[in-house]
Amino acid sequence: MKSLSNSMGGYWKRLLRINLTEGKIDVEEIPDDIISKYLGAKGISAYYFIKGLKSGIDPLSPENRIILATGPFQGTKVLSSGRFAAVTKSPLTGIFLDTYCGGMFGHSLKRCGFDLVIVEGKAESPVYISIKDERAEIKDARGLWGKTTAETERAIKAVEGKGTRVVSIGVAGENRVLFSCLISERRRAAGRGGAGAVFGAKNLKAIAVNGTMDVPVCDEEKIKELNKKAIQAVEEMRKKKDPFYLYGTSWAIGYAHREDRLPTLNFKMGEWEHYRGLDGETIHKENRISPDPCCPCPIACGGIIVSKGKDRPEYETLAMIGANCGLKNYKAVVKANELCNLYGLDTISTGNVIAFAMECYKRGIIKDKIEFGDEIRVLDLIEEIALRRGIGDKLALGTRRLAKIWEGSSYFAMNVKGLEMPAWNTRGKMGQGLAYMTANIGASHLRDALPGSRPPRGPALGIVEELIETQNRNIARDNYIMCAFALFTVNEEMCFDYFRSVTGLEIDKERVQEIGDRVFTLIRCFNCMELIIRKDDGLSARARKEGLPSGAAKGCKAFISEEDKEECLDRYYELRGWDKNGIPKRETLKRLGIDL
Repeated sequence: MKSLSNSMGGYWKRLLRINLTEGKIDVEEIPDDIISKYLGAKGISAYYFIKGLKSGIDPLSPENRIILATGPFQGTKVLSSGRFAAVTKSPLTGIFLDTYCGGMFGHSLKRCGFDLVIVEGKAESPVYISIKDERAEIKDARGLWGKTTAETERAIKAVEGKGTRVVSIGVAGENRVLFSCLISERRRAAGRGGAGAVFGAKNLKAIAVNGTMDVPVCDEEKIKELNKKAIQAVEEMRKKKDPFYLYGTSWAIGYAHREDRLPTLNFKMGEWEHYRGLDGETIHKENRISPDPCCPCPIACGGIIVSKGKDRPEYETLAMIGANCGLKNYKAVVKANELCNLYGLDTISTGNVIAFAMECYKRGIIKDKIEFGDEIRVLDLIEEIALRRGIGDKLALGTRRLAKIWEGSSYFAMNVKGLEMPAWNTRGKMGQGLAYMTANIGASHLRDALPGSRPPRGPALGIVEELIETQNRNIARDNYIMCAFALFTVNEEMCFDYFRSVTGLEIDKERVQEIGDRVFTLIRCFNCMELIIRKDDGLSARARKEGLPSGAAKGCKAFISEEDKEECLDRYYELRGWDKNGIPKRETLKRLGIDL
């Protein structure tokens, strides 16, 4: 990558640091060498999050920090780039967390003149932060405490202006539910790992941004040319009636069912005989759906059920609150999704935790009547979790902690490093288990891009190198930031062209792998300081020991044997330059230029 200059596009090279304890607001310059080494949102925010942070701190203490970050594409005319990153120490897992949210917040934050915002400390009473072109204020939010995310957004816009973009927490974050999330624009969620609880612990109700500054780019005409190409590619997919471009992610219910990857009845099975009641095709047949793009994007994969004025749930929600909890009809999931958005709950962990409780009841481990398929109880439990009321107070802790409280339940507690598994069954796809095991935040479906969906009927050792390459490539995606769904039609070379057009800098596959390796290893170092080593790179017993009972992957486990799993970890660590315990070697840190 050629040297940076003040005239480069895509970066302001400035961050905003806000200390809520002291009420102090500072602007700092981001050095060129940090941008060169870490590239964008994920890498730069990881560097600033880890720098100087003491190991072992409580994620809900004032010592924790949370960063909202943009990459070089935000604030520009690059399509499908409206997302922003939230980076913190997860209260759910106790390790590094980066989680992403769509909508226009990322664009508006970038247009305020900053690449990222670092929030530290804790306010004495509830506050929100207002950021407008190169200025920031800490404002009283006591009147907003206890309000839903939708009410909070409306109230702040009434004060700050209609064009303001807001990210906020609901009562789940205020009550420090460990999988509470950040919500923007009614339904956009920075969902995983409990970022909402970090806001709540800091007495931070919301951040509002209203940016009007033009982000400089190097070649506006080239960006327009690339956008035209991206639009044409999407139009071609629609002509072919590709289901994703017709139904958004809700189409994947049928696909996951056929591939034996649909989590059903707390991951007991990979298929659901009632899947059609949850499928996107059914939802679209029975309702008029209005496309709801989260930012300038030709895909517009989101949707509104017009007659109800409610959001069509995404695949993860339909699967985790639907099939995984034994629900047979999308209508109950629509209501559940709305409640989760209003309260600020991650729908993936919520569905996982409720299904876990259902199995515990079925096995006689708990006495609270929580049965698979009980739509009314699911809706009641969402409220109980958000309010920390009744059994909801325990469910708010997540499956890892519950498994320690409820004796005999650890076998089917479906999480990795404490992060609940998402809606893709590890026993239906070769390599999915290893991807979950090695992802830096715990089980995440967005941390690998392994092609195909063949069942794990043979050794997984052959996919290790490819997994590392895809993990590194995904770090580039999260550095830019480019929506994962856009990458169905925007290939890696087009991303390079976008990057060159925005920044004026060169980038290629080799550079992407180098930066990805650096960022991945930096985060691993942080996790190792939090005592994460080889023993923590594992899967639940059900995924490892219990073959699927039916379907395309009948009899399959995440790995064909424990030996296969251990050989995969050995090879993975070797290729990453880590020792046998999964700790990065000194020579690896030196090679990557990581100085801790």
